Amino acid sequence: MPKNAWPTRQHSVASLHLDAKNPRLGRETSARAPREIIQYLFEHDKALEVAQSIASRGYFPNEPLLAIKEGQQTIVVEGNRRLAALKALREPGLLDGAFQRRLERLSRQIEDIDEIANVPVTLAPSRRATDRQIAGRHIGTPVLAWQAENRASFILEKLDEGYTDAQLRDQLGFSTPEIQAARQTRAIADMARSLDLQEEVKAKLESPRTKLFTTIQRVVSSSVGRDYLMIEPNAEHGIRGTTTKAEFLRGFTKLVSDVALGKQSSRTLNTNENIRDYFESWSPKDRPKKKRGTFVPADVIQGRSVASSNRKAKTEDQPKRSKPLSKTVLPKDLTARYGNDRLSDIRRELVKLKREDFPNAGAVMLRVFFELTILDYLDRVGELQRIITKLENRQQGRKLPYGAPTMKQLVPEINRIAKKKLSKAEALKVEKAIRYDQSAPFTISELHGFVHQSDLPSERDILQFWKRTEPLFRLMLEKDPGES
Repeated sequence: MPKNAWPTRQHSVASLHLDAKNPRLGRETSARAPREIIQYLFEHDKALEVAQSIASRGYFPNEPLLAIKEGQQTIVVEGNRRLAALKALREPGLLDGAFQRRLERLSRQIEDIDEIANVPVTLAPSRRATDRQIAGRHIGTPVLAWQAENRASFILEKLDEGYTDAQLRDQLGFSTPEIQAARQTRAIADMARSLDLQEEVKAKLESPRTKLFTTIQRVVSSSVGRDYLMIEPNAEHGIRGTTTKAEFLRGFTKLVSDVALGKQSSRTLNTNENIRDYFESWSPKDRPKKKRGTFVPADVIQGRSVASSNRKAKTEDQPKRSKPLSKTVLPKDLTARYGNDRLSDIRRELVKLKREDFPNAGAVMLRVFFELTILDYLDRVGELQRIITKLENRQQGRKLPYGAPTMKQLVPEINRIAKKKLSKAEALKVEKAIRYDQSAPFTISELHGFVHQSDLPSERDILQFWKRTEPLFRLMLEKDPGES
């Protein structure tokens, strides 16, 4: 549907939801409470200036907010500062401290507060349909631009959602160097935050609007800086080491500390000559030495980072034959060794069903198979009745519909099992897949949505959900429940 055909209607401000995936909210945006998002936008993104403008000049309805439907919620994907300002003007108590007092004064300046009770909203058919418009507005335009790290978050999120480099270039207008720079920006930030640093330095790195990474990236992006730090650009990981991790970390730690503590700045590290003079001023023991070895950011970063593959660097870059990607909803090597007969039957059908040919049937049946697998596993390990009793006690003895918990009620149990039985990385993947807060590109929420909404799943949607839940499926269907 072309943009000019998207419907624009009046919506109440109270019914609109802020976007927890807004790149303004910092790295790896995840589920934040609505009040936290509003506070954040006032503290870090000049939402106060927007509120002051509305209070003194009124709300200009000539540019509607841009929103999408996610489940039962209307999520504003463009115009979050305006929405935060409107909500805070109507309810100053949503903010804390000095901001609350400022908004109380501004709110009293508005003669009729009901004038900002409803605003025009353009409803787009999907989040993906808005990507081109949002990218165009915030990359080098008069709209308040995203910081480099937030721009990197947007690009990397789109890659994680399934955009190819070619689509980012052709549809959203990002150049190949910008895409690679995004990976490098995130790699630098996540590596810096993983270092063992003074508390003063750590605090500055955690500031959501820190400009330190711009200076650090200037050094890392320069040929001189890379030579001294013993790294090289890498399309997959952002950077790759040409020495050992230990040698790099010694020099990188000093660089990050010097910039964070104000010993160096964008002015003193402005040119290649400046950067060379800076590294030459170091004691020889601080400069990385050339040693046989290599590393990628995933070797340094603590926790998951979308900047770099979790695959660690190998000393010998011998090509490894990758496992062929299954084209069916479930791969043929998944067995239902410990599942009941019904699970075995469904599994047998899903290993024959091709994602590309049957995306709708595949998505619905994968959702059913996921829930049945969990219920069967909990019953086999003796946990299901305990959960049912616990839920019925909360409901003052009222029986559960159909005698079984809903998927939403099972989420805490699934996370508990994943954290206990799977690796940390696998448990995080599972957690991301079963969130109900829409913070992941494709989750159980969207599998539910296919039953009630007109949006159709794609072959890639099904694959993404399988890849995130595969460790849990294999645990519940293939491993003896007595195994650790």
